[in-house]
Amino acid sequence: MSAVRAASKPAGVLAQLRRFVLVGGVAASVDYGSILVFIALWDWPELARALSFVCGSTTAYLLNRRWTFDSRRDTREVGLVAVAHTLSFLIVMVVNTLALRLFPDAWWTITVAWMLSQSMGTTFNFAVQRLVVFRR
Repeated sequence: MSAVRAASKPAGVLAQLRRFVLVGGVAASVDYGSILVFIALWDWPELARALSFVCGSTTAYLLNRRWTFDSRRDTREVGLVAVAHTLSFLIVMVVNTLALRLFPDAWWTITVAWMLSQSMGTTFNFAVQRLVVFRR
């Protein structure tokens, strides 16, 4: 098999998962960093989480589309990504809001709520992107 054909061969699920995790680390840094900035600007944690989700998800989509799943954007993909991110957004916001309500008002509450919501949204997002959006 030539190097060109090997390079264009779709990555297996483990390779995709590794790349997804690396991209996720970058996107999570953007997400978490932006929530801290937004909370510093105003005291509205739900709005800060919504905006940070948009920042992190945009970063993740752009990197995952080209590197993790090696996809060429088409109309179907854009629509599926919009649906996937909307559902992921709903999961993230529900988990984050519940965590903010259930945990005491402490210095760590925002971070723990973010971590819980991020982990739920990321798990859902990988499954949908792997099985629906970027399937081959």
